[in-house]
Amino acid sequence: MDYNLLITFIYLAQFKNFTKTAEQLHVVQSTVTSRIKQLEYNLGETLFTRTNKTVELTQKGEAFLPYAKELLSLQDTALSQLKQLEIYQDTLTIGVVHSIYECHVAHLILKFIQNNPKISVKVMIGHSEELIQGLHENQLDIAFTYWDVKSSQFTCEPFHNDEIILVTGAQNKCNSEGVSNETLKSLQLWKSAIYTESFKEWFYTIFPKNYLYAMDINVSGNTIAYLEAGIGYGFMLKSMVTKNLEAGSLIEVKLLESSPPCIESYILINKRRLTSEAVKQWLLECE
Repeated sequence: MDYNLLITFIYLAQFKNFTKTAEQLHVVQSTVTSRIKQLEYNLGETLFTRTNKTVELTQKGEAFLPYAKELLSLQDTALSQLKQLEIYQDTLTIGVVHSIYECHVAHLILKFIQNNPKISVKVMIGHSEELIQGLHENQLDIAFTYWDVKSSQFTCEPFHNDEIILVTGAQNKCNSEGVSNETLKSLQLWKSAIYTESFKEWFYTIFPKNYLYAMDINVSGNTIAYLEAGIGYGFMLKSMVTKNLEAGSLIEVKLLESSPPCIESYILINKRRLTSEAVKQWLLECE
């Protein structure tokens, strides 16, 4: 559908005034009038009621408005993609859980971009459930998640195995020898987004099911600043806090009676994109 007709309809629906719409579009008022008449003719419907003082959407106009916006958005996206092909040979779309991104994938993406200037890279940070859905909807080429999922639409292979440790600020020396399960239950704990089913099963062998964390943050890396300030304790991926441990701003608190299971991450690859140049290059360089 004609871009000018859609944009004029959307602006007139917003301003409800032919003069203001013409000013926004940098055209004369008669152009706005003729475009709306043309659109109404094409659709076979009256989209606006007009009087000397007011312009209002009809019921059909109200119904058409969200579709007009969607059509315009799709058209803009299509034009952007076509323009992008003039610069890039292919696009690689990666979805990754935040903690996996910070610990293991960010530097791989940087290396890939440096080595492949003709491939555009898009990165989506999200939770495992969102990324799996993105693969099913063919919005992603590759995903890094904590879910081991079998599907005919994508491959799933182990990516990295991470240890989960209990850490706190270097100021908190009182538990330097380690903690028993009973002491662990008395600590002020921070919850972050690294928790898998296996971790939760282990956690609830020690803590009650209705345990309330001192703070719950859905991006695990954001807990580090609080821990460094000496506020509370938190279970973290060891690879995420290695630099902080080496710098001495955080310390590990040993668990004397039991330890949480390691956490496995996975790389999932959209089978429809396995033969694309972008995915082939990623697998060649980064796996």
